[in-house]
Amino acid sequence: MLQLARRLLGAGRGSAGLLALGTSAANLLGYALTVAGARRLGPHEFGAFSALLALIIVGNVAALAVQATTARAAATGRPVAPAVRSGLVLAVVIGVGLTALSPLAESVLQLPSPVPAVAAAVAIAALTATAPPLGIIQGRERFGLLAALVAVQATLRVGGGLVGMALEPTATSALIGIALGFAAAGVVAWLVARPASLRGGFAVRSTLSSGAMLLGFVVLTNIDVILARHVLSPEASGLYAAGSIFTKIAFWLPQFVPMLAFPALSDPARRRTAVTLGLAAVAVCGAGLTVLCWLFAGPAVDLMAGPSYDDVVPWVPGFAALGALYALAHLLVYAHLAQRDRWTTGVLWVVLAGYVVAVEVWATTLAGVLAPGLVAAGLIVLWGLARERTA
Repeated sequence: MLQLARRLLGAGRGSAGLLALGTSAANLLGYALTVAGARRLGPHEFGAFSALLALIIVGNVAALAVQATTARAAATGRPVAPAVRSGLVLAVVIGVGLTALSPLAESVLQLPSPVPAVAAAVAIAALTATAPPLGIIQGRERFGLLAALVAVQATLRVGGGLVGMALEPTATSALIGIALGFAAAGVVAWLVARPASLRGGFAVRSTLSSGAMLLGFVVLTNIDVILARHVLSPEASGLYAAGSIFTKIAFWLPQFVPMLAFPALSDPARRRTAVTLGLAAVAVCGAGLTVLCWLFAGPAVDLMAGPSYDDVVPWVPGFAALGALYALAHLLVYAHLAQRDRWTTGVLWVVLAGYVVAVEVWATTLAGVLAPGLVAAGLIVLWGLARERTA
């Protein structure tokens, strides 16, 4: 897969390898945090913890939009200051707005108090404020430095969460630690990148356009845990959260491919090759992981979550297949984002709406949440492939 990624960009061996290493290290740390949560918190608290992590990932769409807008400007030689300024303003607005909504999150997610929701709001705001320097570095194809910052961010986030759980085995304590870790990582990123100038206007329209597409995708890939928490019992939602570990593994493992490819996807001369080779790399990775999960589901659940979650073993290959489909969709969505394809935005939101309705109306078991997710992911992949054929 790494060789495909190097061909994809024409990037040097070192830059592609470092980015793969950095994102892999970040993902492994993320798995460690999830596994530690499953073992330390127990099904009830782990269900709340996973729902709040999913909320942070959904809220991270603002950071992804700012980073993509900034990277696209840097890759095409346009001024980055408007995107940087928009990102900072957006971080403040999001932090204040989500904090105000924390009582609602407390009610919907069955939390013990608004405090963990406030911590999640702080984490999302910190992520958004960190996005501009990451986007500048990505757009200039300084992938070694980008890899280092991604790894630092993951280390501080996971370290904060582990310390929080060690101090008190609750979702609240873990989320406070994670929020502090994200804030510290933001300080490091700004100290390293130091944009030359922040003078200029705002890239509001471009950022919102990117955000609309990414929001649809990020919500689709993470709302299953939140929906499971809402429609299933606390114990069943904890089982679903344990199964979703395998979805995250299959989705996150090839995550460096879209990150590495994005500057090439913005370049018409390199775009088609980037899409073709990127899809090949991601598909091979996803198929291999799904087969491994089918062969070793039982030992994998014992390793990742422990014996309390044995009831999820039959569903592990399905969770892995869901992550593999989302990984393919991830690359296709970024290919369309680089070209500012508004049709994909609409399709994502239509599929998301259909998935939410299906789960809320019919889901009463774990399978009732997982099966519609597989259908939704498959539809996005089919749309993306069809769109590429007509591009």
